[in-house]
Amino acid sequence: MPKITAVWTLAGLSLCLVAEPAAADPGFAEAPGAPVLREPPRSHDEPPSEPPQPELDESPPTSNARVSVGPGLRLAEAAADGGLVAALDLGSGAVGARASGTWVRVGSAQGLSEYGADLWIDFGAGRRLHPIVGAGAAVARLNEVTATGERAAWTYGAGVLRGTLEYVLPVEHADARAGLDAVGSVTAIQARSAPDVGPWLVLTARVGIGF
Repeated sequence: MPKITAVWTLAGLSLCLVAEPAAADPGFAEAPGAPVLREPPRSHDEPPSEPPQPELDESPPTSNARVSVGPGLRLAEAAADGGLVAALDLGSGAVGARASGTWVRVGSAQGLSEYGADLWIDFGAGRRLHPIVGAGAAVARLNEVTATGERAAWTYGAGVLRGTLEYVLPVEHADARAGLDAVGSVTAIQARSAPDVGPWLVLTARVGIGF
């Protein structure tokens, strides 16, 4: 009987040991064998990511029609006088057309009124600086004083060649430009009674806006 009692005592202790859950190691927050959840590593040196910024359109504004005006200086063999020049440009790309008017001491001796049109090519399309070359025709009205002292006016047809340098001003949402023109005119058609006149050059400094 003592042997049987001892066997039953050992069996009971074994069952208790098997049924008792494993005690947590004091060095761990959870019992050994439990799944460990790891957080993704964080970098404290890298700044938080920012959404991409939209690209800014830095191309200068363009317009289909531009009006400009400014003072002009006529250089001719007979005289050098100042006046007024106005122009209308049509075209927003590399080619276009211009209509212009020039008035220099109109009604006086050596006065000039000239109305012209030309086709132009822009070598700086899409940029702020625009070198432009144009060629066309014009009708010029020249005043002269005759040998008898009377004032007369003569009409001429002329060929026109123009060189222009324009700069698009940094004005927000506006096609505003400042330009310099050198326009040379050579007479091509004249009346039989009209006196011969030499070529003349008109230098212009102007400011314009587009629409």
